[in-house]
Amino acid sequence: MAAKLVEKLRIIVFPILGVVLILCSGHVTRILPYLLGGAMALTAVLRGINDYKTRKLVQDHSDELTSCIVLLIMGVAFILQGSNALGAIGTTWAMIGIGKASKSLKQAICRLYQRQHFAIPAIEFLLRMTLALILLFHPFEKFSTHIIILGLELIAVSIRLPQSLPFGNNSKDKETQ
Repeated sequence: MAAKLVEKLRIIVFPILGVVLILCSGHVTRILPYLLGGAMALTAVLRGINDYKTRKLVQDHSDELTSCIVLLIMGVAFILQGSNALGAIGTTWAMIGIGKASKSLKQAICRLYQRQHFAIPAIEFLLRMTLALILLFHPFEKFSTHIIILGLELIAVSIRLPQSLPFGNNSKDKETQ
């Protein structure tokens, strides 16, 4: 049932949110610290309550509590700092992009080694790395542009490539991710 809900969100909410981000990127940029900070704080509290109820907090190797505390602190800090948090958000977003670029590069290398189509993940690596570096070194000047790109990405992920295409969603792709 949860999978169906996620699928509906992907098909309906993501494209709508994507269009809003594209059309209102300047406004979204101004309120992002409050939206993101609020979402982070709420997620931390909800995860913490769930972990408390399921007793995950008392497991020896659980880092759930510390992750929730850090997420809560970051969320509150973004809210309190407001527009001053944009640089930190941009840098964090850039580092996440570099991590995703690394995964795309891994996928391209694995496909190349297995003599499969590797152009799509290679291009994805180049795009992700370029955008991440731009945001890392120019977080204030390029933030609205990245909001627009996020909108385009939300629209794109709501559209699946046909299984039959050599670069579409297939089981071999998932093994390398």
